[in-house]
Amino acid sequence: MRKIRKVMFTMKVSLLFVHFILISPVLVSGQGIRTKTAADAAEIQLRRLGQTEKKVDLSIDLGSYYLNLPGEIKADLFHAMELQQQANHLAAKIEYPKGVAKSMILRGNILREMGNRAASRKEFELAIVLAKAEHLNDQLAGIYGAIGDLYSNEGQGLETKIAYNEKALALYRETGNQLEVGNSLKNLGDYYNIKGQPDHAIKLMDSALVVYKSFGYAELQGVYNNMCIINVGLGNYSSALKYGLLAEKTADQVADTSLQRSSIANHLGLTYYYLRNDEKTLEYWTKARAIAASYQDAGYMQTVIANLASLLVRMKRFEEGISALKEMERKYPPTDIQMKVRIPYLLFNTYYDVEKYDEAAPYFNTLLHFHHDLAANDPNQIFLYRSIIRKLIHDKNFADAEKYLKAHEKQSLEQKNLLALAQLHRLWFNVDSALNKPWSAIAHYKTYKRLTDSIWNNEKNKQISGLEIEYQTEKKDKDIALLHQKNQLQRVRIVNDERVRYLFTAGLFIAALFVGLLYNRYRLKKRSNQVLEQKQREINAQNELLRKILGEKEWLLREIHHRVKNNLQIVISLLNTQSAYLDNEDALVAIRNSQNRMHAMSLIHQKLYQSDNLAEIDMKWYIKELVEYMIECFGTEKKIRFELVTDELKLDVAQAVPLGLILNEAITNAIKYAFPDGRTGKVMIQFVAMENKCCKLIIADNGIGLPVDFDPEDTESLGMSLMNGLSLQLNGSFEMKRDDGLRLEISFTRQNEMAFEAVDSALEK
Repeated sequence: MRKIRKVMFTMKVSLLFVHFILISPVLVSGQGIRTKTAADAAEIQLRRLGQTEKKVDLSIDLGSYYLNLPGEIKADLFHAMELQQQANHLAAKIEYPKGVAKSMILRGNILREMGNRAASRKEFELAIVLAKAEHLNDQLAGIYGAIGDLYSNEGQGLETKIAYNEKALALYRETGNQLEVGNSLKNLGDYYNIKGQPDHAIKLMDSALVVYKSFGYAELQGVYNNMCIINVGLGNYSSALKYGLLAEKTADQVADTSLQRSSIANHLGLTYYYLRNDEKTLEYWTKARAIAASYQDAGYMQTVIANLASLLVRMKRFEEGISALKEMERKYPPTDIQMKVRIPYLLFNTYYDVEKYDEAAPYFNTLLHFHHDLAANDPNQIFLYRSIIRKLIHDKNFADAEKYLKAHEKQSLEQKNLLALAQLHRLWFNVDSALNKPWSAIAHYKTYKRLTDSIWNNEKNKQISGLEIEYQTEKKDKDIALLHQKNQLQRVRIVNDERVRYLFTAGLFIAALFVGLLYNRYRLKKRSNQVLEQKQREINAQNELLRKILGEKEWLLREIHHRVKNNLQIVISLLNTQSAYLDNEDALVAIRNSQNRMHAMSLIHQKLYQSDNLAEIDMKWYIKELVEYMIECFGTEKKIRFELVTDELKLDVAQAVPLGLILNEAITNAIKYAFPDGRTGKVMIQFVAMENKCCKLIIADNGIGLPVDFDPEDTESLGMSLMNGLSLQLNGSFEMKRDDGLRLEISFTRQNEMAFEAVDSALEK
């Protein structure tokens, strides 16, 4: 699932129902780009930056933003890939190895999100080779973390993921990257909690908090949120509530409006669920569902709806709970093993609660299938055992129930799940009582009471009450301050309203004095308006006539350009036909040159009749089309590489035609003479705006250049004469330079801008 990388936490059980699966966002490395406003600003800045390392880094940050956007929109992934390719190309060009490595990590993550895990792994392997060769330990650590994301959160996949993240942590510690050290510790805490080692997970989370606080990192709501859920699993509800409220408070302080707020509300609701506070539970889970729905996140919706269904069942609203589960399964079909197990678990136990054993049977068979398929130490087994034990007790198969009770006890002890142990010994009491083992039954009941008392002792209840009072007091203080502020604003508003009332009364008095005058003016104005309306109708009629005439002229001008273009194409075709009957090579060359010149003019007329603007030509488009035509004509795509650098400039026909012919002659000469004997090379074409409203066209090649004794003033070359003459037609200058080949420069002033200047001058006079 996209957005931010997500980790599925282990599921814990109550007496009959599993109540949560958490999807917890991992902290994003660095500050990065987090909002649409910041992304738009970055896009603008990216266009202004030169070819620098900063542009590479910004492209990668922007690509990461589009990669992590909510939803599964392919356009976002494609845009992220475009930015990655730009960053990779520029980093290689300016020899920035760190940027190349970062861009490869981004590409691997994008490929993973696209579902191409094989290509993603290959990209990460190539990135490792580069990072090791360039001693880029920070990037190498990031690659290890990204490779870990390719593995699942179950079985051997989870072990491999932990191994890669521990390698990343060691490298981040070596480089002193404290932010990533904190992130890695937090991630490992998530994974060890999934693995069923909550004690170690808490130590890692505590270490992450120490690291974050050492450099003043404020966004700690994710860590507090995870500490909350780990403590819930351990039955430490006072600690769970403490960290859950801290997560909510911190999220408010840093103005966090992300999907993580749904996770925080979900965990607080879960804590209150175990504290038997149904009102608070419903409040937080309803809030969590609303946030998840706004982000259209299927995983979060599965979690919260299943939790709400559990609450409805506990409130004896069985049909509502069953209906919610089935609707959730239909709208948000589960994809991970935990949710696939959780839904039949809840439905099985709910049907047993209402004594609908036949309807519960299919769900029990599903749970039994999972029990046999999953590993013995899989965290999901803890509630699969409970379902099987409940079924065996109902069927009075107490001997087999004892076997499962022992397996259940072993796993609960390994996970240090006090609540599960307490519930387990309560079930064991029922089994021993049925088997007529009074002393064993009493022992299990005493253990049940001892564990329950350790969870619900008075001291913990006081801590929980104190935490709620402290949090509610703080919220009330904020509410009081807000009410005080509103009161002050209300007083100011009342004073302003009084002033407005006095002014309004004075205004009415003054208005009464002018009513008579206004009425008289109204009559005069009405009379004059009638005259003006008549004149306006006449003007409108003339304007409509002018619009029709203008439309006809535009159509006529467009038709003229179309016919000129068609006529030029006919002449080109005639010349092409004529060339079929010629054997003289010089004549054929002359015909081809004429065809190219006419095509250069034809393109201009084609663009004019196709465009809404009949007066100007987009030269960026024109130069690109002309070059592509010349490449196709001469078949030089493998021999000669063309580089275009053109500004957004427009010329009228009077200047576009000679400029197009100059381009045609210069490109033709470069293709025919600059690279003899099969040589390869490149031709660079620039058309840019200069100061004082001037333009400059540069055609340069890295070919053999002109002979040393070549005199441009004394030549019989038609092409050279044409370029000289056409430059004069543009009222511009024509220069020819020998610079590792041949370089032609034509400078001139745009006529349309001169026309605007003349208009402005006339207006000023």
